[in-house]
Amino acid sequence: MKAPNFFVLGAQKAGTTYLAKVLADHPEVFFTDPKETMFFSRQIEHSEESYAEYCTRYFGSAGDQPWRGEGSTTYLQWPHVCERMRRFVKGRPRFIVCLRQPTAKAVSFFIHNWRRDRYAPGTGLSDTMNLNVNLSPLLTSLYAESLVHWLDHYPREDFLFLKFDDLLANPAGFVALATDFLGIGPVDVVPRDQINAGLPLVWEDGVLTIPEGTSKGRPRPRFRREELDMYQEAFTADLRQTEALTGLDLSDWYRVPQLASRTFAP
Repeated sequence: MKAPNFFVLGAQKAGTTYLAKVLADHPEVFFTDPKETMFFSRQIEHSEESYAEYCTRYFGSAGDQPWRGEGSTTYLQWPHVCERMRRFVKGRPRFIVCLRQPTAKAVSFFIHNWRRDRYAPGTGLSDTMNLNVNLSPLLTSLYAESLVHWLDHYPREDFLFLKFDDLLANPAGFVALATDFLGIGPVDVVPRDQINAGLPLVWEDGVLTIPEGTSKGRPRPRFRREELDMYQEAFTADLRQTEALTGLDLSDWYRVPQLASRTFAP
């Protein structure tokens, strides 16, 4: 039975879709279509039979590629996923984790769910702090607790941690880190036009929002500076721990980024 042996665990809105698309085109990689199967995070009975069905459905058409992966971004932070993988996935799978400056990620996550009408009309960023993880810009942008949990279950050398900033600055270098981690050949042509497609941000009268005409007639989401500062402060302790766990230099992440001046949209 062909089964997965690597996962792009998350985080959401941090470049995982781009990485999955590039890896899916690599001759030494089989990547699921769709990218996110959500098998291990679904509220279903997880059994040997359901795992076999999952493998057949999503990996049955794999060839002789040495790597077979999927990219469900809920996996990093959803409860019980790690334990389920330990139960069913044999051997030592590899894990790629993409991380993004947490305040920028919180804004992008909010807009992602706002576009899908998952928040009540009039809901602002500060209204979402106590929501469950599936809708919480705050909880999905806190990394350390989830990383500790995964690193308690799998060896540190089986993880690659990537920064979204590096994807924006140098896509080829970002992808090269992933191919080197998997021990496969480099990607000849690394696209830039698929990076993080979405809505741009603008500042209007001291409020961060999306441009006029992009909200399809709905009131535009608005992010006040004090909300962004409040979120940034909430991330400080988590950032210190994340930096220690991953070995990444996150020194630029301790302040609210200039969100509206990004070359690529959130």
